Amino acid sequence: MPITSPRLTQESESHPSGKLFRWLWSYYLKSQTNKIAFALIFMTIQGSTLGALSYMIEPMFDEIFANKLTEALVWVGLTILGLFCLRGLAGFISTMIIVSVSERIKLNLQKDLMDHILTLDTMFFEVNSPGNIMERVLGDSDVVKMIWSGYIATGVRGCISIASLMFVAISIDPLWTLVTCLGIPLLVFPIIWLQRQIRKSTQIHRRASSETTVRLDEIFHGIHAIKLNLLENNQISRFVSKATESRRASIRAAGGNAAVPFLVDVVAGLGFLGLLILGGTEVINGEKTTGEFMSFFTAIVLMFDPFRRMSGLITAWQMTRVSLERVYVLLETKPNITQITKPETLDYTGDDLEIVFEDVAFSYPDLEVFDNLSFTIPPQKMTAIVGASGAGKTTVFNLLARIFDPTEGTVRIGGIDIKTMGLPELRGLFSVVAQDKGIFDETIRDNILLGQPNATGEEVSRAARSAQVLSFADELQLGLDAPCGPRGANLSGGQRQRVAIARAFLRNSPILLLDEPTSALDSNSEELIQDALEEFRSNRTIVVIAHRLATVRNADKIIVLDQGRVVEEGTHSELVAKGGLYSGLYQSQVLVS
Repeated sequence: MPITSPRLTQESESHPSGKLFRWLWSYYLKSQTNKIAFALIFMTIQGSTLGALSYMIEPMFDEIFANKLTEALVWVGLTILGLFCLRGLAGFISTMIIVSVSERIKLNLQKDLMDHILTLDTMFFEVNSPGNIMERVLGDSDVVKMIWSGYIATGVRGCISIASLMFVAISIDPLWTLVTCLGIPLLVFPIIWLQRQIRKSTQIHRRASSETTVRLDEIFHGIHAIKLNLLENNQISRFVSKATESRRASIRAAGGNAAVPFLVDVVAGLGFLGLLILGGTEVINGEKTTGEFMSFFTAIVLMFDPFRRMSGLITAWQMTRVSLERVYVLLETKPNITQITKPETLDYTGDDLEIVFEDVAFSYPDLEVFDNLSFTIPPQKMTAIVGASGAGKTTVFNLLARIFDPTEGTVRIGGIDIKTMGLPELRGLFSVVAQDKGIFDETIRDNILLGQPNATGEEVSRAARSAQVLSFADELQLGLDAPCGPRGANLSGGQRQRVAIARAFLRNSPILLLDEPTSALDSNSEELIQDALEEFRSNRTIVVIAHRLATVRNADKIIVLDQGRVVEEGTHSELVAKGGLYSGLYQSQVLVS
């Protein structure tokens, strides 16, 4: 069965809101329970002050104003000032706690996303663009944090405010309360319809945002090709097209979200109309006092503000839910390469690390690479794997390090099936120089230290000297502390290759895998690297992939691949003497040179 990996869908999969929220609570909110409890206490204080404020309106009108109690005004004013100060202090404290919890959720979520993404196999990154993944890690996780700071906290604070104000309103006149709130049920069906529209628009917006990030990633990484081929206008046009799609979807979603407060205002206006007709008539007839009316009116006015915000949250949740689904789907993506619960431990001395491929088959979704591939790589020897482009040479390395697993057959190291070994132990056996040099935006020293982070300065210098890094680093003002630039942009291809080789030398693993190690080097540097390899090969198993056959003439064994099969094995002189495929390849390269 060909190796496959899931593609992250551009449109979010549908997951029930309850399931998503339970997942969020279990993994990210539950650990913050103490902080959330404190925040709820201060939100309760903040919300209840509105009820106390509206309650004070009635005695202020009916007793103080009506009886002209001037001396009481100061005390009432001080009391109201105290309420506002208490409300402000409670709001400040709860906001700081909310921000702390939100940022912790965001950090934990991003950390978990990165931890999980790095467990996924290479094929996942070949079918999912970096921009799409980056948007989920950065953009969607930033939206998800708003579930606590923007929705739960606002909802709790709003519910407490509404409850305290509703208590005041009902205590004054239940009928007035019923008339004022009579239009609220009319909001149900419009809000349900708006939720669906907002969710659809937000899905399009998040997809377009991901595609915009993908386009930027492609532009910045392909900047040289863009400039050389005069593609600036073409790329700008493509970027603007994606950004415009994102903008339009964002406007549609925002419009739907803004429509809910608008509907609430209309319903509120109808409620106040009914209140003025009913309540105003009773006040004029002397059935109710002015203080009761003003207290009720204040409570209703204050109540509709948090109600507007909370009604907006109902639809805004649909926007956030899309991002939550996208994050959830990514975290639920399973890797193809896994290790068993109790992996085997490989005890080795170095001379027993024989590598065996036995009847190995491997296919990509649209290409068969190997079928019954079998060969042996002897320990503590240099073995070269050669062949035309597309013969499967690099795939051999990927199977060895379990970047991929064979669809059939077995790969063994030291007599142990590598599938039964722990991944860290298996990959710890290898020092690798790959075609993709893997140079990061750090200093030359830091890039070499990736091979062995705890190495001493002398060990780093020795590896750099052996790999001919010092031959160019000593000419730089900062030496080994000179920055490499993004993807090693400050270094030439040959310099990047030498840094990668120095990293492999420093790692000092028992098996050295070299994929075209001297392809970007001039002949003088190549000769020096070959000399260094000769010194390094002592007591190590070295496996080299090479197109330039002159670089592997000293190999102890050469395996020739053609169309996914071993067609020849032997030393350089033996294979040249046979007059087969290897001899033909070698002679053609000699004639060209």
